[in-house]
Amino acid sequence: MIKFAHKIGGIMIKSILKKLSITFIAISFTVISSVASAEITITWPSIWVGKDSKTTVIGELIDEFNAANAGSIKVVVEEQTDYDIYAQKLTAQIATGELPDIMTVGAQLLDVLHRSGKAMDLAPHINSDSHWNNVYPENALQSAMIDGVLSALPYELFVTPVTYNKKILKDAGYDEFPDNYDDFFKMCEAVTANGKVCTSQMTGKNGWTSMLWYSQALASAGGPDIYEKGLDHPAYVKAFEVMEKMYQYTTSDAIGADAGVSGGHFLNERTAVFMNGPWFIARYTSDGIPGLHENIGVAAAPMLMGGEGSPGGYVGGRQSSLAAGKQSDPAKEEAIVKFLKWLTIPENVARLSYSSGAMFIVNADLPNDMDRLFIEMKQGISDAPYVAPIFQNGIGSLAIASEFPQALSALALGDVTPEGAVEMLQDAD
Repeated sequence: MIKFAHKIGGIMIKSILKKLSITFIAISFTVISSVASAEITITWPSIWVGKDSKTTVIGELIDEFNAANAGSIKVVVEEQTDYDIYAQKLTAQIATGELPDIMTVGAQLLDVLHRSGKAMDLAPHINSDSHWNNVYPENALQSAMIDGVLSALPYELFVTPVTYNKKILKDAGYDEFPDNYDDFFKMCEAVTANGKVCTSQMTGKNGWTSMLWYSQALASAGGPDIYEKGLDHPAYVKAFEVMEKMYQYTTSDAIGADAGVSGGHFLNERTAVFMNGPWFIARYTSDGIPGLHENIGVAAAPMLMGGEGSPGGYVGGRQSSLAAGKQSDPAKEEAIVKFLKWLTIPENVARLSYSSGAMFIVNADLPNDMDRLFIEMKQGISDAPYVAPIFQNGIGSLAIASEFPQALSALALGDVTPEGAVEMLQDAD
């Protein structure tokens, strides 16, 4: 009886195990099938959100890509409305190696990103596919490579000419923008006497607007190759001398102000002169007071008498590049590459440029009715004897670039001389 029960029990146990095995196989098959068909999610902490002039079209491009790849790939944006905080966050992520799937990388972080070894190498995808070879100018991608590795795709370009309010200048007795700093500061006196403020300056965050002015004065004093000459070159002091005087003709809230404050004064016709990139063009209409866009003129920055620069010289360079974090999953890597190709399709780039005024390195046929200011800036580039790097990118040191706003603020407050401001940069290196 006991033996029989044991036998029956054995048969029952075998039967149960068999059923469990079949069930396990079925479940495993279902899981494997589910994983195989799972949608790949790509995260993108994007700065092209909020008030950024590229927000609308970038949103449309993401929606169109997601719709075309529904069920297989989905791009999810993590909004980064503060450019400086985003740059700090990305710097920390590069240091830890925990990079997002897609990144918008400023020129000052490109070398850091490459040296980290954590970025996806896009070079193999260029060699195996003709898309990027066809849409980029000759040698553009090769010049972006370091030791055969392409850690980021060059994308947005920029120049930073002077934009000025023709009406305010005319009321002060000026029909043309001065081509030298002596005449420029005489114009500032006239604008001040007429009850307006001449320039929009700032010292907060990275000192962006004022840093652009400093870059212009630096290239004018020391030439476009000034960054190869070292911080002890007299051009650095001369450029701070220009900035010291510039703060005599700016708004009372310039010290500590950020780019929003600086730009806001010009958008509301409280200042006569402003400096920023082509991406700001759309804001002259969308955020400026009625009629502002029609009153804006574009000019090259003034020159310093006896400087090593050339009249009409511009500053600018690569504004942003597209990069991706290194992936262990080949399917996800291919999905990311597919989205990066989508962003670099010439028709999509043309849409971005047309809506925002931003300039891109990708070859794209732009509409004939591009914004007047965009056309004038492009013409300025064509006529310019050089386009020198901005200080933030050209100086080649994150420590010095980070110290610049402090040196600028100390100068504006009268706590240091132009020589002292340069010493602050030297001590930071």
